[in-house]
Amino acid sequence: MTASAHPINCVLIASLLLLVGCSGSGVGSPAEDAEPITPGNVSGDSGGVPAPAPVEPSVVAPQLIPDSENLVNDDDPDTDNEPPALVEVELPVVVADPMVQNSTHVTFNITVPAYRSDALQVAVEWGDIYLTANWVGDEFWSVSNDFPTDTQNPLTITFSDDNGEVPLGTFETQFKTGTNTTEVVSVTADQFDTERWDNDNDGASNLSELIAGTNAFGVPVPQRILLFHETRGYRHDSITTALMALEELASSVDIETDTAADSAGIFTGDNLANYAAVVWVLTSGDVLNASEQLAFENYIRSGGGYAGIHAASDTEYDWPWYGELVGAYFKQHPEIQFASQTVENNTHASTAHLGDTWSRTDEWYDFNTNPRSRVNVLLTLDETSYSGGGMGEDHPIAWYHEYDGGRSWYTGGGHTNTSYAEPDFRAHLLGGLTYVVGLD
Repeated sequence: MTASAHPINCVLIASLLLLVGCSGSGVGSPAEDAEPITPGNVSGDSGGVPAPAPVEPSVVAPQLIPDSENLVNDDDPDTDNEPPALVEVELPVVVADPMVQNSTHVTFNITVPAYRSDALQVAVEWGDIYLTANWVGDEFWSVSNDFPTDTQNPLTITFSDDNGEVPLGTFETQFKTGTNTTEVVSVTADQFDTERWDNDNDGASNLSELIAGTNAFGVPVPQRILLFHETRGYRHDSITTALMALEELASSVDIETDTAADSAGIFTGDNLANYAAVVWVLTSGDVLNASEQLAFENYIRSGGGYAGIHAASDTEYDWPWYGELVGAYFKQHPEIQFASQTVENNTHASTAHLGDTWSRTDEWYDFNTNPRSRVNVLLTLDETSYSGGGMGEDHPIAWYHEYDGGRSWYTGGGHTNTSYAEPDFRAHLLGGLTYVVGLD
């Protein structure tokens, strides 16, 4: 069978960046002098720019197409009008590019209306995604998850009592994700609709009736802690902010607080017996005399609790017992900067709300010794994430342990004022408080 004098039909097959074409020749052709389009000559002339080399597909699917060499020419009387032969051609299956972002990590920071119960729940629903938020402290809740980018669905946040059985308030809106890698959604207490929820139809909302009215954590009331912030060395500007935050956090779990900027008359056996724990809030230098040190040692041996925040490790260098209690002494620090911490324990009350890593800005301490052999490490600093770290690959920055009859918890964070407004850092502090007073 001979080729027709008229142009034959073209079969075009897209295969990623490869174009395959065919053209007849002869009188009546619309482009008599044109070259066929080939992988090496995309423009169709001798000066064309070479096309990129075709990408080898990992998966192909067969497809049958007419054989251009044996196409029937209807105008040729010599042909028998036989159907064209079919040739099996493998076509690539296009797969999603793993390098293209298709999800965004959304964090919901939620402040709910004030309400006291030990069975509260905050649920987040977006499309077919359902999440339960974590309590951070006070009225703050938070949860995060990966969502598809550039997608809109109804968003409903439900604040409820009795582990989800009694609605107290809802927030409803349309929420569309963007194309950034991360997003933060903040919802405030006044955005919740609380009036619509009235289970007994008496005209008073579930929230206003305080249906549960139970005591958070079942804490015996009152518990009391001492916030001790005497300094004989460097005094941090953030002490006032830290005290306010600790008082708020303690109040949220029915713990009462006293503060003391001077140990005189405070660190006695009789007075310390009034407290479930003593929190050393950014203390510095030699703050206790010999009799006060003995009183505090006896307090811990009787089951008292100790929490140390930031510069508490920059205190009492000449008192070895205190060095063992706090875990390690401060040595040095670089400038304030952003850094990443690895979460080694995600079940302790002070780190259970965190993921695998926790990145934030603070003043990052090096210590005279590595405390790992003496304590239970909660967080370690990744020294590759900031400059100036001096402890190497194993750099503990928060820990807890039982010591000499009592409980001890320490965090190296908390230098900056802004630390005490961060929901995750507040939850970290609250978990430390609940541990040292025995509520974990």
